[in-house]
Amino acid sequence: MKKFTLAMSVLVFALVACNAASGTPSTTPEISPVAPTLEPATAVPSIEAPTFTPVVTVQPAVLPPATSSQPDQPNKIRFDVGGTWVDLPDSIKSDTSKTYNIKAMQGQIMSVSLLAGNDPGVWGYFPIEVRGEDGTVFCPVDVNYECSFWRGKLPATQNYFITVKAAGDLTDFTLRVAVNPPGQSEQTFQYKNPATGLTLSYSDQFAPTRFPSAANNKMTPELVLQFIDTNSYTKTNLGEVYFLLGSSSDPQVVTTCTDAYQSGGGPEEPDGNVVVNGINFVRSLSSGVGAGNIYEQEIYRAVKNNVCYEVIYFIHSSNIGNYTPGEVTEFDRSALMKKLNNILATFNVQ
Repeated sequence: MKKFTLAMSVLVFALVACNAASGTPSTTPEISPVAPTLEPATAVPSIEAPTFTPVVTVQPAVLPPATSSQPDQPNKIRFDVGGTWVDLPDSIKSDTSKTYNIKAMQGQIMSVSLLAGNDPGVWGYFPIEVRGEDGTVFCPVDVNYECSFWRGKLPATQNYFITVKAAGDLTDFTLRVAVNPPGQSEQTFQYKNPATGLTLSYSDQFAPTRFPSAANNKMTPELVLQFIDTNSYTKTNLGEVYFLLGSSSDPQVVTTCTDAYQSGGGPEEPDGNVVVNGINFVRSLSSGVGAGNIYEQEIYRAVKNNVCYEVIYFIHSSNIGNYTPGEVTEFDRSALMKKLNNILATFNVQ
């Protein structure tokens, strides 16, 4: 779970004093996906025609109490036949909330995430609340923190309620709810840019979002994925993780594509080359600290078919020394990097 609100993340990052890390491998490694521990989804989900049916009768007999205002009629989420996820475009007014409900079975993995409106001139985000029909609150787990995503194993077969709350001036959002089939730990989503022929895949441990911080991106990201696996954040010093993807055919950007970028989030140091599906990426590293926060970036850039491609791993954590001993543990860096590398390993351009 995120340790800071999105607004705080932006403020803290602006104060960062950066220190670069470097190192040059002697060979050009090939990034390959790591086999999942359980069988992945057998079909790539489609974003076509999600089903969103407002409840028009009385609300369910058991609607758990909420810590914020809820509309009288929760909106029932129904998947298409055989479907396991849905994207629901919606909007709410300032200082209001909206509740959705979905029924799922014990043991299934459910994830909830939000993509806020992408107007860069409008600030805001959408805290959420996830609770079971039995009153159990899953998100937020602490009243002192807000929650913008949740992913975990469901403890019971029942209705689950998702409340989206307005914050700031944004009103539009897309709510993604995914429920994996029984016994399946992950499902796979695919991203494709028809203009460039770029494709990549990612698991439901990541979800599209709006990037709230500053990074060393040379272009506006066309896709921002946030790591939303709640267990990886709980009682650790991990704050937020993003996978940023951008592409540009601007001649000036293409010409300087693989050069180190010395602005944005801090100076970069080259760290060798990496080949992904025949595409030669130049890798660089950047890191910085500020107010007890640590910001790390691992950056990959390549040119193919006169297009500059850029992938950035953005990891924000807190200094473990800031906590009372035994209060939190160091996050599993190796496991996290494997998950990020697994996305990059699917990067391909036709």
